Amino acid sequence: MIIANPLYDIVFKYLLEDVEITRALLSTILGEEVQSVEVKPQETSTETSGDIRILRFDFKAVIKKPNGEISKVLIELQKAKKAFNAMRFRRYLGDNYRKEDEVLNERGLPEKRPLPIVTIYFLGFSLNSIPSGVVKINREYIDVVTQEKLDIKEEFVELLTHDSYLIQVQKLGHATKSRIERVLQIFSPIYQSPNDRHQLDFQGDTDDPLVRRMAERLGRAIASEEIRDKMDVEDELERAFDRELSKKDEIIAEQEGIILEKDKLLIEEKQRAEEEKQRAEAEIQKNLELQKQIEELKKQIKP
Repeated sequence: MIIANPLYDIVFKYLLEDVEITRALLSTILGEEVQSVEVKPQETSTETSGDIRILRFDFKAVIKKPNGEISKVLIELQKAKKAFNAMRFRRYLGDNYRKEDEVLNERGLPEKRPLPIVTIYFLGFSLNSIPSGVVKINREYIDVVTQEKLDIKEEFVELLTHDSYLIQVQKLGHATKSRIERVLQIFSPIYQSPNDRHQLDFQGDTDDPLVRRMAERLGRAIASEEIRDKMDVEDELERAFDRELSKKDEIIAEQEGIILEKDKLLIEEKQRAEEEKQRAEAEIQKNLELQKQIEELKKQIKP
C-alpha cells in the first residue's frame, strides 16, 4: 500500500489532525485509555532553531487508568528528524511546566491548577546507547534507606516530575512482538520507496483498525498535490541544512588544521629551544672543564 512518508512534518501534522487517530495513537503509546484529547492550534508549531526543525504538539487529554481513575494530563509530543542539542526540547518542556488549566477541586468547583505532564519524542535518528525502538522512562518512589519501592502517588511530586516515551523510528523493524510495535511500524523507514522518499510501500498489519485508518489517511496525503509540494519544500530546507552543516564542518576542519599546524610549530620551537639549551649547557661544561685543566697546568708549572 503506497502511503505518504509520515516523517515529513507536513504529513505527520496532517495525520494527527484526525482527532480519532490522535486519541487512539496516544492510547496505544501510553498503554492507557485516552477518553478525549484536545489540541490548541496556536500550540501546534514547527520550531526552527538555526540548524534543527522540531515539530511540536501540546495535547490536553482525559485519561482513564486501569484502576478506573480519571485524570487530566498535558501531553507534549515533539518530533525531530536529526540529532540536536537536548536543551531545545527542555526549553519547550519548561513552557508547559508554567501552564495552568481549569480543573475541578475537591468541592467540585473549577480552579486553575498545573496539569501532570507526559512527554513523547519521535526521533528520526538513533540513540546509540538505547537499542529498543520504543522506550518508557517512568518514575518510581523508592525509600533510599531500605531500598523499598513505595506503591504511592503524591500530587506534589507528580506535578514536579513526568514520564517520557522515546520512539526511535530507525529501530522499528519488520519483526514485531506487540501491538504497539505493529502500530508504530507505519513510521518505520524500512518501507521507504527506493525511488521516492516522499512515500512508503507499507506492508504492515492493516488488519489492525488503527493501522488501517492511519494508512488510509496517509494514502490520501500522498495523493494531495499540495502536501507533496510542501514535502518538496522540506526536502529543500533539509538540503540547505546539510549544505550549511557541510560548510561548518569544512570551517571546523580548517580551523583544526590551523590549530594542529600551530601546535606542530610550537612543539618544533620547543624542541629547538631545548636543543639550544642543551648545547649551551654542554658549552658551559666544556669551558668549565677547560678552565679546570688550565688551573691544573698552572699548578704544575709553578716554580
